[in-house]
Amino acid sequence: MLKVLAVLRTLYLVFIVVFTLRGMPIWGLTRTFDEQYARCSSSLGMVTSAAWLAIAWIGFETALGWWLASRRPKKPAAAVPPPDAATG
Repeated sequence: MLKVLAVLRTLYLVFIVVFTLRGMPIWGLTRTFDEQYARCSSSLGMVTSAAWLAIAWIGFETALGWWLASRRPKKPAAAVPPPDAATG
């Protein structure tokens, strides 16, 4: 279960980084201030979405961590005593 969570966490991290970078404005490609402002204001929605997705993931992992920590451990199977050398 922990390995699956680690793989999911890694995949989600890659996704959120690519999603955020895609939404970031590229400053060197604009010629005028108006063009720069338009590009920046249009990317604000994607960056805000990326932030909320990251917050949602942190909330999910927190809830899952508390659930895993609060579970009662399973009772171990009855251990078979080793054979006694005198009887065995």
